[in-house]
Amino acid sequence: MTAPVDDRPRLLMVMPYRQFVRKAQAEGFWVGAIWDPRLESPEYLDDVRALADVFVTADFRDEELLRRTIREVAEEHRASVIYHIGREETMAAAYEVAEELHIEVNPAEAVRLLTDKHAMRDLLAARGMSPVSFEAVATRREVPDAVRRIGRPAVVKPTALAGSRGVFLWQEEADLAVWTVLVEEYGYDGPFLVEEYLRGPEYSVETLSRDGEHRIVGITEKLLGAPPLFVEVGHVHPAPLPPERRRAVEDLTTELLTACGYRFGPAHTEVIWTEAGPRIVESQARLGGDRIPRLIELATGLDIEQAIFAGLAGTPAGPAEATATAVVRFFAFPPGHVDEIRGLDTVAGLGYVDELNLRPSPGDTLAEVRDSKSRHGHVIVSGATAEQARDRVAEVLAAIELVIDGTPVRADGRAGVLGTPV
Repeated sequence: MTAPVDDRPRLLMVMPYRQFVRKAQAEGFWVGAIWDPRLESPEYLDDVRALADVFVTADFRDEELLRRTIREVAEEHRASVIYHIGREETMAAAYEVAEELHIEVNPAEAVRLLTDKHAMRDLLAARGMSPVSFEAVATRREVPDAVRRIGRPAVVKPTALAGSRGVFLWQEEADLAVWTVLVEEYGYDGPFLVEEYLRGPEYSVETLSRDGEHRIVGITEKLLGAPPLFVEVGHVHPAPLPPERRRAVEDLTTELLTACGYRFGPAHTEVIWTEAGPRIVESQARLGGDRIPRLIELATGLDIEQAIFAGLAGTPAGPAEATATAVVRFFAFPPGHVDEIRGLDTVAGLGYVDELNLRPSPGDTLAEVRDSKSRHGHVIVSGATAEQARDRVAEVLAAIELVIDGTPVRADGRAGVLGTPV
């Protein structure tokens, strides 16, 4: 008796999280997964291994090894598509191998233009789009002079670090010492991008592209912490934007994606609305982080993660009209020893809380929040209106209280009451 033929289309993914493997398989794909074991816990990767049809590990720091691994797995298992859906640092290797094998969903150059902060700025300048003064430098020793040429305040971005890591607002000469400590903590020496400081509210535009056509899924309002580090403290979806501003932000975003030659998949494009209109901060050839896909699903009903794989299978995603507002807020307590945690039982009884993740436990020592990786957890709520969603998240933040080095501190930053459970 012959074994059944597995004729599913074969999707090889680099860094697919658990839900991506499940959702790709739900759309009929055979899924191969390549992971660096340093990047997630052994328990997490055991889950991915159990879900995937093939699971392979490689040290992503060795780019040639990663390229060879992708190529060998793709050829051995007759992959029909190679897709990278994880961190930007290793996207180039995956898409260049995919091009060599003629099984790419996007040109490697399109992905490079979106994920390389310097390349994107050069492209925008050449096209006369979203004008922003900037200067690229190779090492940190060159940054102070570039800041003086651009003019303070200036934003300094480590171009090879992902997320908000190391992004710094340089406002005065004395900031040199603070910035030097920051980049030394990351062990980073360059390259950097120094840009003029864009003033105004910031948004992210979530898109899905298919065959070079770009669909706006929605616009998310970013809630930023205090300078100089720009660590996000929350997001609101959909963003409260007047129609004319919304159209301008959407048009600029799709113009960027077209200029890059982006063909397929999600993109996450950050835009600031300045006095001169919308200006692009940066873009990534991936989904937005910080639980934004969950906010979209709560607000619109669209599972944007599932929509990626439906698109790969040839089924365009359905409409994504917002019927609610969803908010994520991140916890950032002061550093110190956690003596006690209060209020979790109260929050657990609130029916509108979708997710609650408080990382510290009694006995832990909290470090200062310096980037998105070091935040102390998050809560997600939704409401029928933006006002209701904001009121609900405020209720949660007021209810959760940590006693740190003997001092009660609420999650909304206000002082708690010593000895009185919330």
